[in-house]
Parts: sequence; C-alpha cells; structure tokens
Amino acid sequence: MMKQGLKIFALGILVIILFTIDFPLRENTLYGRYANTNYQNPICCVEAPHEPDTLVLFRDGHFESKFYGKGRFELNKGLVTRIKLHYISDRISALGNTYFSNKLFEKTKIILNPDMNHVFTKIN
Repeated sequence: MMKQGLKIFALGILVIILFTIDFPLRENTLYGRYANTNYQNPICCVEAPHEPDTLVLFRDGHFESKFYGKGRFELNKGLVTRIKLHYISDRISALGNTYFSNKLFEKTKIILNPDMNHVFTKIN
C-alpha cells in the first residue's frame, strides 16, 4: 500500500514539473511575430509598451516593433533562454533584457512583467 502511494506521489510531482517548467526553444519556435498582451495594466516600467504592438524577430538577429523601432537582439540559451534587445530610445542607445517562457501546451512568450502577465505572445 505504501509503495503505491509513493508511486502516485512521484507521478503527481512529475506532472507538476512538466506543466511548470520552460522547455528549450527550437529555431522554428523562436523567430516570428509576437503580439503585446496584457499591456493595459498600470504602467510599471517605461521600457515596455503599454499599447498594442507587434515585435518581429528575424533569423538574422534583427527585430522590428512600433514601440522599440528597429534594432538587433542577442540570445543567451541556457536553462532559460534570455533575450537582449538593442535599440534607440530618444536618440540614446537602449537595452531591453528579459527572457522567454516556453511551457507545455502554451504559446511561446517573451516576458515583460511576470507579475502582471505582461508579455509578447507568439502569433506565428
């Protein structure tokens, strides 16, 4: 009886882990168009768009967005894939530094504010 309870407990922990971890990003899930979602929350940071916006990541390391303009990005693929956006803001070089979320059964996201679920969600 004890062994069966332990197996059920282990299976439950495994299911929880599978649904909460971020899986490594593949090339075909990384590049493309991301829509700004949950931007209507109170403004928490000036480096994130609080209006409708689409961010496009190109395979050559460049990006485009109405909010950020045109720039380049760098990726750091570790346990969590991080992204740095290099762009110009008010004629000054700026840097956005954040990370991707790639959970099971969810669309890929670029996290802007995790507490308010303010993200860029992959649309294609």
